[in-house]
Amino acid sequence: MMRTLIVDDEVNARQLVRNILEMYCDKVEIVGEAVDVKDAVKKIKSLKPDLCLLDIQMPDGTGFDLLKKCKPLNFDFIFITAFEQYAIKAIKMSALDYIVKPINTNELVQAVEKASERQEEAFVGEQKLDNYIQNLQRDPGEKRIMMNTLDALYSIKVKDIIRCEADKNYTEIFLASQKKLVISKTLKEFEEMLVESGFFRTHQSHLINISFIESFEKGLSGVAVLADGSKIPVSSRRKESFLQLLERL
Repeated sequence: MMRTLIVDDEVNARQLVRNILEMYCDKVEIVGEAVDVKDAVKKIKSLKPDLCLLDIQMPDGTGFDLLKKCKPLNFDFIFITAFEQYAIKAIKMSALDYIVKPINTNELVQAVEKASERQEEAFVGEQKLDNYIQNLQRDPGEKRIMMNTLDALYSIKVKDIIRCEADKNYTEIFLASQKKLVISKTLKEFEEMLVESGFFRTHQSHLINISFIESFEKGLSGVAVLADGSKIPVSSRRKESFLQLLERL
């Protein structure tokens, strides 16, 4: 959930924003409201929001004054203003977005969704960095990679990946647990990540973990039989390199 603080000196404006968020933004948790710069600074420090929806004109200053008092900024912010001329300054202050009053529901919802997407991407990036650092400290057999699906973010042991199969711009990952993940990365991207961990690209559409090879059925091109029973084609141009690899196992 994205912890959100609403900052506006007008009670009706705060209530309208709250109503829109509660009705249309299910990833938002409203942690509080503030009525001016001084109040907002205090609540930002205590509540530590992920997102602030900021009015620009307030009795004791502006939204810009508030941001200067809160540096370094550890939250995203969206300006809400009745004055178009503030838009350029808002952009220069790196605002994620700005909304011009009177507030349009669709515009506010889209701006908040953009904030949510940006924070999810940042979270994935942090997880990947943590994963990389942990991998440096692990035995090779314990190496992991992060996999981001529509449902969840997974930390997967490389040794548990049986094979990867291309599906246009997606890749299907088949695991030893019999679980299958669909990842929005190309097979080429996975080849670059896994080739140094004992994986071989047998075919334009297939990347396999050589530790799961059970046998090789000879033929015009040939078929690699894996431990899970899957039969993976080996293209004619990759067959020689594949056989050389098997001889070294």
